[in-house]
Amino acid sequence: MPFQGEVLTAGTPEVVKRPNGVTIVSLPIGTAEPVICLFYPAPIDAGAAARSLFESLLDDVTLERVRATEVRALAGSPALYLEGDFTRGTAPAVQVGRLKLMVHADPVLPKACFHDELGYAQTFLRVTESIATGLVSTSEKQPVPPYFSDIQVMRVGNQVLGFQYTALFSSKGGGTLLEASTTLVRPGSPAELQFQDTSLMELADTQGVLVSKRYAKRVNQAVTASVSLSRAEDGGYGVEGQVAGKDVQAKLSGGLLGEVGLASRLREGPPKSGGEAIEAAMWVPSANLTTPTRVEVRPRTGAGPRAATMVMGPLALDVELDTYGFVERMEVPVGGATMVQERLSRTGEP
Repeated sequence: MPFQGEVLTAGTPEVVKRPNGVTIVSLPIGTAEPVICLFYPAPIDAGAAARSLFESLLDDVTLERVRATEVRALAGSPALYLEGDFTRGTAPAVQVGRLKLMVHADPVLPKACFHDELGYAQTFLRVTESIATGLVSTSEKQPVPPYFSDIQVMRVGNQVLGFQYTALFSSKGGGTLLEASTTLVRPGSPAELQFQDTSLMELADTQGVLVSKRYAKRVNQAVTASVSLSRAEDGGYGVEGQVAGKDVQAKLSGGLLGEVGLASRLREGPPKSGGEAIEAAMWVPSANLTTPTRVEVRPRTGAGPRAATMVMGPLALDVELDTYGFVERMEVPVGGATMVQERLSRTGEP
């Protein structure tokens, strides 16, 4: 068994190991249908895993609508909860159903669980929480834990859209390795539904200056971007990769600050009213792949001592900083609405 521990169940679980390394556990919970969990042998993209499960489980029905319902911090990593409403059959014998799903993007024991039965939403939450927190990996090779991690939830109004997970590690050569993953779910009918996964891996030196960075983006099952940046001997940077199937290459001059480097500059908070803004040149691939992005942070008057406006290219974002200089709340304009991204949990210290 790749894991062990105790979970909530109303009977003896059934365990099946597949040739592809996936372990399937069926947990009776006292209802007509069990909760079924898939444990993966390698880390997963939460959006891609959710989409794959919806497609495989609902291939014989009509999927009406999918939405994210909640993000939880379980065992120090993000768990995304979703619901999919579907119909089966034709009038006058149409059956209505709801699939509840949880994807736990845990780097140690990644898993996805589902329950194909109307109702029992709170039961599903309790059972999946016990699975995420009650089971531990038995693998001899365990990933190095981060010394700091941060889980943030994204919402528009009361509608949950997804999460961002950030982890910091010490680099063997000195400096800091930052890993960040984001999953967004655009709710709606199958024609409107979209799952988006992005990942960043950033290495900065002891001064917070960028050494290298990798960026990848997946929309549904298609990889739409895979780009890397590396520092050259002359202090500049080279960018290469693919976006939308086309090759991208660029040369960037001058030093670039990493996320940890920016946070260290903001540790004392945004500049006081009337002071000069804190400025930095950074590589923000979601904004511009081939040129540095100018980032400016200035105080937001009357909104608290750690409230600021962060200007990134054409965007002006209202942010709140924690005592370490990292953003713990952000408001992002999305069309005519505002997406709020805010910290759900934090472990360790950066």
